[in-house]
Amino acid sequence: MASATLVAVPASAQFFPEEVDHGSAAEADLVLLNGEVYTPNGWMQAVAVDNGAIIATGSAEDVSDFIGASTETVDLQGAAVFPGLHDLHVHAIGGGLEQQSCTFRSGATPDEIRTSIAGCVADAEPGEWIRGGNWIAAVFEPGQQTREFLDAVAPDNPVILSDESHHSLWANSAAIEAAGVNAQTPDPESGIIDRDAAGRPTGVFRETATALVSAAMPPTSEEAMLEGLHYAADLMSSFGITSFTDAGLTKGSLAIMSEASASGLMKQRTRGCIRWAGSPPDARAQAEALIAMRPLYRTERFDPDCVKIVLDGVPTESHTAAMLDHYVGSGESGMTIVSDEILFPAVTEFDRQGLHVKFHAAGDSAVRQAIDAVAAARAANGFGGPAHDVGHNSFVSPEDIARVPQLAMAWEFSPYIWYPSPITRDIVAAVGEERMERWIPVADAIAAGGLAGPGSDWSVVPSINPWLAIETLVTRQEPGGSEDTLGEGQKISLEQAIAMFTSNAAQIMEHRQLVGSIEPGMMADLVVVERNPFKVPENEIHNTKVVMTFIEGEKVYDAASPPPSLSN
Repeated sequence: MASATLVAVPASAQFFPEEVDHGSAAEADLVLLNGEVYTPNGWMQAVAVDNGAIIATGSAEDVSDFIGASTETVDLQGAAVFPGLHDLHVHAIGGGLEQQSCTFRSGATPDEIRTSIAGCVADAEPGEWIRGGNWIAAVFEPGQQTREFLDAVAPDNPVILSDESHHSLWANSAAIEAAGVNAQTPDPESGIIDRDAAGRPTGVFRETATALVSAAMPPTSEEAMLEGLHYAADLMSSFGITSFTDAGLTKGSLAIMSEASASGLMKQRTRGCIRWAGSPPDARAQAEALIAMRPLYRTERFDPDCVKIVLDGVPTESHTAAMLDHYVGSGESGMTIVSDEILFPAVTEFDRQGLHVKFHAAGDSAVRQAIDAVAAARAANGFGGPAHDVGHNSFVSPEDIARVPQLAMAWEFSPYIWYPSPITRDIVAAVGEERMERWIPVADAIAAGGLAGPGSDWSVVPSINPWLAIETLVTRQEPGGSEDTLGEGQKISLEQAIAMFTSNAAQIMEHRQLVGSIEPGMMADLVVVERNPFKVPENEIHNTKVVMTFIEGEKVYDAASPPPSLSN
């Protein structure tokens, strides 16, 4: 057992030397005893918390000095305690709303999709919009995924269904007609309308073209958005997520996030990334006006100090991720959404203002463009700006790996979607087996000294459970183990995976001085799990169950009494 680390001063004390009594222990508000506490100084047995901050770690005997008449003590009975986990890429409101939408399992067959939609139609009023999804193209026969497929099961209800990446929509005729889209409608900039031989829309819309149809939907009420966010926050707490970044807010969702944080409906420490688009000019101007108003939305635990920039699409059958080399069997290399001439000055200005920039970059060409944009900002402003992060990084050129730490940037990898799963069939077919050997190159990035954190991109993925991701970072297989391994050489250790979710992510979110480790002086953002993941087989880590989650010493989740939102 490592030696105790003790601080005998309550977190609320003012630190003037003449007023500090180093010989007397504070009475803690909360003490967790008889567990396995993961600290920078090794495994401890107990942790003491006062006024939301950690004031001691050590053995049960060491920490007993902090127990007083009003101290709440919890016997962990051998459970393990970790720093609160972070997720660097969440769409919280949308994820919550999707729980009430017409969703189906990842990789659902056409028959399963048809049955799901039929059930949703039966529960809907005639003319009511039906939204849901998670389809992947790989399950369909050529020519099967059409508007007529949906018309047959939903003739009187507009239907729009997102693909698993949320970069494409599939719509029926009622939705397409309500949107006023027809054969004469041109493809928008950075968007694609799939068409038949006569030029008529087939029902599939990609990238910015999705907005042509989704804009026709009735707006979601504020009450529904708050309810969705409440569910998302409770769900994250149930998995031990105490901090997250919401990666793409607009004016309406920004206000909802701020309100939920101020009222305590959302307890997590949250960074908000305001969505910025390079075109058209009026959309860019609106986004920049909203960015300028960001202080009005800031709360104690919510800070919209981030800008989200989408640079490309996804490396599926849509071929919209920007790649350095062509997709298999085609002369296509993907889609660049923002030109360098617009991107570089914008990133330089955001960097000058101290705003964090989060890039969506799936293809290796888009990753390089993001790095080049930050290089331009560093050249103009110096290296004092935020650690801007490149999100997803499905494919990265080896020569770009070292540039990220050199430019004081960060990586945000997506370890929820890489293991052999239905969507990877589309990706393998699009890029070929050879490029999949370095699919999401986490180990290479860490070996080069890069700062790497995790982002689920929920609700793009079906589960926000970080323990799934922690396992697959270590195994590069499906949760529970699988015959196939994606990128054997990109496995990392469990210690590295835990660091990604704790100290690394806290540094990227720029609150490492508050959270990210269990030691005196840190805020008590803690997660208690029933089994120590270091003591189970690697392919059982995904079964890790959270017992309790604390934020600043407040219990925000208790498995013995889960919140009503999670039991509906």
